[in-house]
Amino acid sequence: MNIKRSLAHSSVAIATILLPSTASASFEEASGYIDIDGSMVGYMNFEGDGQEIGTALNATYEQLLASKPGMPPIPVDFTLLIENLGFGSLKAVGMSSKDAGEGLHLNRSVSLMDGAPTGLFAINGLEPLNFDAAKMAPADATGAMTLAVNLGALRETTILILKQIMGPMGEGIIQQQLGQLIPETDITYNEAIDTLSGKWDGFWHQSYSEDFQEDFKLWLSIEGAGSLLPRLHMMGKSMGVNFIKDDQGIKADFSSLMGEDATNGLYVEAPKEGDSLIIYTHQNWTPESGGARLADSDEFKSLASRLPAEGIAFRYSKGGDLDPIFAAIAAFPEAAQYTELAKSVIDFLVGDFLKPNLAISYMDGDHMVSEQYASYSTKQILMTIPAIAGGGICTAIAIPAFKKVREASQ
Repeated sequence: MNIKRSLAHSSVAIATILLPSTASASFEEASGYIDIDGSMVGYMNFEGDGQEIGTALNATYEQLLASKPGMPPIPVDFTLLIENLGFGSLKAVGMSSKDAGEGLHLNRSVSLMDGAPTGLFAINGLEPLNFDAAKMAPADATGAMTLAVNLGALRETTILILKQIMGPMGEGIIQQQLGQLIPETDITYNEAIDTLSGKWDGFWHQSYSEDFQEDFKLWLSIEGAGSLLPRLHMMGKSMGVNFIKDDQGIKADFSSLMGEDATNGLYVEAPKEGDSLIIYTHQNWTPESGGARLADSDEFKSLASRLPAEGIAFRYSKGGDLDPIFAAIAAFPEAAQYTELAKSVIDFLVGDFLKPNLAISYMDGDHMVSEQYASYSTKQILMTIPAIAGGGICTAIAIPAFKKVREASQ
């Protein structure tokens, strides 16, 4: 029997094990976002767990202090720490994988929140976006993303934690640091955090030649951050960076910082039109470069047509190409005989993970929902991890034995 097929078409025994015998209101809520008839269904209820874990950790810490009289106590309340990190607002998580036909799986997940996301859950912006990066990326891009970043959530979480541990002094220390200027600029850390929080559009290309030389390209746009570039002039000047100001805007060439042997450049630009800060590695590989776009490819359109057009985060991967690695193996006479075996093993373990996939996250009320179309299922991830680990252990055991056999034969 084909093992991949058996994984994809197995019964919902896992769902039977994972689902509570008496459905709670939270599961009923989660079931509206996942496929309960899928090949994998998972559900975890976290209501009250944060309080329970925090209470247990507080008791353990008190026991530790009691057993170490000379140990200086740190005024930390683990229950409050979990709350400040944002996990206190997480009620439950549901996930599923379902065969979507055409060699694809629909992987869904939902985080049921008690109110608006807080702490680390608030790092993503919540305003609906379109996948603009895919429309701008050249057709040979191997990955793209569009998302809104809220670095202020990370700052506020850090302040809350330090205030909890050190009291007003902790908050004062970090507020003082955030109010300081970044060296050789007139930009405070607070201002940089606020300015860099916004919509990020990025795309990249990564591939390898047969001699394992990497070809890497990157283009990134941060909306609303263009005002930072002219204020980096003093810092750039001390590094030998060349700034150019013309009718198109301001450009800075940081390529000299990449080293003499670097194959990539590093350019930063603040166009006159718009307010974005743009960072890229190749001047001829940008949204303005000629040719078709990633969003025009059949692979991308096939996946995108199945998903909502709006969300808070988009992620696309074209997959990976292992042909250069197999070509390198075949180039060595002693290893060439194992090329087909290597292909078979790698295809079985990770072949589906090297094919195109597209994911979108969006908000439904206060709940965070993710949908992904891929050649692999979440279930395959759970099944493959121990297989790869076991294969690695067996290989580690077999190598010394193989060496002994080879030495004996010689």
